[in-house]
Amino acid sequence: MIRQGFVASMMVALGLGLGVTGTAMAGDASRGERISTTCVACHGPGGVSQIPSMYPSLAGRDAEELARLLTEFREGERQEPQMSPQAQGLSDQDIEDLAAYFAAQEPE
Repeated sequence: MIRQGFVASMMVALGLGLGVTGTAMAGDASRGERISTTCVACHGPGGVSQIPSMYPSLAGRDAEELARLLTEFREGERQEPQMSPQAQGLSDQDIEDLAAYFAAQEPE
């Protein structure tokens, strides 16, 4: 007979392992490029802003940071009159894809 403590420990270990590997969502940079068309109006082609004093460049920035910022705009934790409405309709996967695309671009 297997002891209950051993079984419980194994379940916790498995659960922790799944929690770490199961939550990461990979961004698809090619899809991110396709859905970035509205971003280009302010942040420039490939995320290189033509007016960096008004609109930050996104090219080459850390994907996790970009995803966090987009999520904050979407959730209302971060407010900006132009960005907040843009982020409202983004799914988690959209955010990951956009972040992957802009992170992969070369800043100028």
